[in-house]
Amino acid sequence: MVSAAILLFLEFALIGTLGVCRGELQFRLQLFRCNIHQDAATQSWKVETGNSSQNIISLRHNPGKVLEAYSGQFGGYGLRVADRTYSAGQQFIYNTSKYMITSAFTGLCLAVPSGTGGVAVTLANCSNSDRNQGWSYDTMLGQMQLSWNWMLCLDAGTDIHYHETGCGSEPYKGYGYCNYTLSPQARIDDLLGFINVGEKAQLLSADGRTNGGIGRLAVPAYTYGECLHGVRSSCGTAAPGSTGCPTSFPNPLGMAATFNRTLWSLVGDVIGTEGRGLASQDIIGLGMWAPNVNLFRDPRWGRGQETPGEDPLLTSEYIAHFARHLQGGHDTGYLKIASTCKHFSAYDLENYATGSRKSFNAIVSDQDLVEYYWVPFRACVERAHVQSIMCSYNAVNGIPSCANSLFQNTIAREEWGFDGFFVSDCTAIEAIYNRQNYTSSLPLAIKAAMDAGTDVNCGPTYTQSLAEAVGKGFVSESKVEQSANRLLASALRLGLLDPPEMQPYLKLSYNDVDTGYSRQVSLEAAQQMIVLLQNKGDILPLTTDNRIALIGPLANATSRLLGNYAGANDLVHSNSVLLAMEKILGKDKVTYAQGLETVSSTNTSGFKEAAAAASSCSSAVVVVGLDTSQEDEAHDRTVLTLPGAQEELVKSVLAANAKTIVVLVNGGPLAIESIKDTVPAIIEAFYPGQLGANAIAEVIVGYTNPSGRLPFTVYPADFIKRKISDMSLRDNGGCTYQHYTGQAVFEFGHGLSYTVFSYAWSNHTDDLVMTTADAASESSPLAYRVTVQNLGPYQGGDVVLGFIQAVHQPEAPLKELFDFSRVYLQIGESTVVYLTVPPSVLALVDKNGVQSVRAGTYRVTIGDLVATIHLTGPDEELFNLAAIREKHSSKSSRQ
Repeated sequence: MVSAAILLFLEFALIGTLGVCRGELQFRLQLFRCNIHQDAATQSWKVETGNSSQNIISLRHNPGKVLEAYSGQFGGYGLRVADRTYSAGQQFIYNTSKYMITSAFTGLCLAVPSGTGGVAVTLANCSNSDRNQGWSYDTMLGQMQLSWNWMLCLDAGTDIHYHETGCGSEPYKGYGYCNYTLSPQARIDDLLGFINVGEKAQLLSADGRTNGGIGRLAVPAYTYGECLHGVRSSCGTAAPGSTGCPTSFPNPLGMAATFNRTLWSLVGDVIGTEGRGLASQDIIGLGMWAPNVNLFRDPRWGRGQETPGEDPLLTSEYIAHFARHLQGGHDTGYLKIASTCKHFSAYDLENYATGSRKSFNAIVSDQDLVEYYWVPFRACVERAHVQSIMCSYNAVNGIPSCANSLFQNTIAREEWGFDGFFVSDCTAIEAIYNRQNYTSSLPLAIKAAMDAGTDVNCGPTYTQSLAEAVGKGFVSESKVEQSANRLLASALRLGLLDPPEMQPYLKLSYNDVDTGYSRQVSLEAAQQMIVLLQNKGDILPLTTDNRIALIGPLANATSRLLGNYAGANDLVHSNSVLLAMEKILGKDKVTYAQGLETVSSTNTSGFKEAAAAASSCSSAVVVVGLDTSQEDEAHDRTVLTLPGAQEELVKSVLAANAKTIVVLVNGGPLAIESIKDTVPAIIEAFYPGQLGANAIAEVIVGYTNPSGRLPFTVYPADFIKRKISDMSLRDNGGCTYQHYTGQAVFEFGHGLSYTVFSYAWSNHTDDLVMTTADAASESSPLAYRVTVQNLGPYQGGDVVLGFIQAVHQPEAPLKELFDFSRVYLQIGESTVVYLTVPPSVLALVDKNGVQSVRAGTYRVTIGDLVATIHLTGPDEELFNLAAIREKHSSKSSRQ
């Protein structure tokens, strides 16, 4: 890999003209998807052999521009495209046996930090074992391809800047698609008239996280990225007082535990702003594959940490606020970034035991689809108005998700009104054929995907084979054009073809990344999400005159507090629980012992030191849990207990000091019943983000009153007897708090405080009678008013949760969250909160997927308050999957 000892950087300079397809270009050497369907002016190189083994590497279409190594202003070396001068820096040695390109001037080799499209090409110490230094030269096309991935090429400058080469330059500014006064559809129609089927197929590729654009028409690339709880990218230019790195918030599971709609909006807004700021530096794209809205049905799922939890309503509310503000949240005419909800549908298994997400066939009832699995995705469409939806690897009831026309075309587009584009998960199109065995060939898999409305493919399939599939009659060109239309509509909303002065988000830059404001929002998110699970004898908060022993494999962890899908982050390295406690109490009052080196370690040799530390202090804090070695994409857990010897460590410390507090750092819930009965205090901290360690320390000493609530059920260890592949919510003991019939270790919504809150009705009558028609009305939903008062000794936040149960219907959920409200109260203060019952939650779903508000008796609980609703009258139907299936089947049979 690239040596950290060498200062690597890249200059940006306006240094020449490519006369073939573009005007003035800013050359930026980078690894980019190889351009095989159009003129590749910035990827076509000529290796000019000199009198010795040294060569000049020039651009074929502009031989006056050559590759050059140069000495940096601050030391080290850089790489650029420059005017031909025949200087020493322009001499390179191309080793055809090792496929390495060495600068004769520096002795360093051309390299990239990773084999990913869009990364800068630089210079590094030569290494035969580094595959990212290998380059294969295609003499016919002139392309310098990464030797282990021929789809990625050395590119001299694919950045298209509006006034130099985009719609602001000749001849493009006279074209209809560049005329921003025309309607979006008129502009798209004009552009599609210029391009051939190969170029349309290219637009529909996300191989290397970009489609490459169409250089000959100055259409910039549509590039993708990730931002589940912060932009997942490298750091950029640092403004004064900033690291230049994207802010890392708590993982979505932790953010859900705040039950704070306003906070989710703020976090989404910050991430969207930083996405634009980093995109202005060509570090990340504007098409973001976030949020992950799959429901956390089974606690073993390795990606549960990426989601807002197990409840449909909580997840829907999170989406409606986070994703909408991610995209901008304001009516400016443009999107800040484009949000993608993933993964549609019924995806919540990685590679458990011998299973695989790419070959898994989820058997799901229509009742569970409508009542549970589809609910968040409907919110993505109807409330967040996301630009795209990602279809998942798995099949549902025998049909691969990316080939499911009922799900994508009929349900999402026709019933919900989705007007964006569908993108496949990476290589999911190939999986239709080679993993799901749904088709007998790859061309037929492409046909199945296109027929189902999968517009964009993450992976090489559309790039390599879609145009061929059209030529052979498997896919009609009109379908390809329809998909290109959907993608280009999103590109216009992002402003990719419009003048900069019209776009409010183009002013965002590196100055808007890692600001004091973003740090404060990340800290507040961490403070609000921490859940106090247990506090026997009010052992917490500790007073600051305590001497504490800080113990555990995660007590001094930094980057492991970020969880998965985190971007580069320099701030977290100076923030651990140990450092935070030393800052608050002073180093002389904190005794540290690791106890175990890693979360999975079974080496107990450090227990003696840990016990000694605990016995020498007035209190002990043990920080244990999980990290991404235990749960991650492509990695499910097989047990729910603490891995390694962590439980034994807790028990050893507890034996040495009865005042022991356990802090859990994790994504998926941990079955801790073996220590629950003996440990006096337990804190759930999730993966708390870049400043989460400070939040944990503040809760321990009472600077912050914990107010989070669990967004999942904590099951006992024997829950693993239930098959993870069992998608039924009701069978085999059930799953999620709505259907689980066992005894939970901690229930969904559980969370304690250092103070005491009381609830009282403000508008309630014990028995409410109303018609089903009134209850089904969206315009005047049923509402409850509750007075909340802080009666305890601390100021703090409280989350008021409202649950409902259809007591007359045995197949209904045991209870279901219908609304929530977060308040913050001073000592003695009171306020009134309003909780409304949406018809979609009040409604019941039968086995045929028919959702309706029905007559019967319903019990409402808000804290210790209980009320009853009696509904009378005929069923009020809200959704009928059985009828939709019949209509879809009839339509399909006619085609």
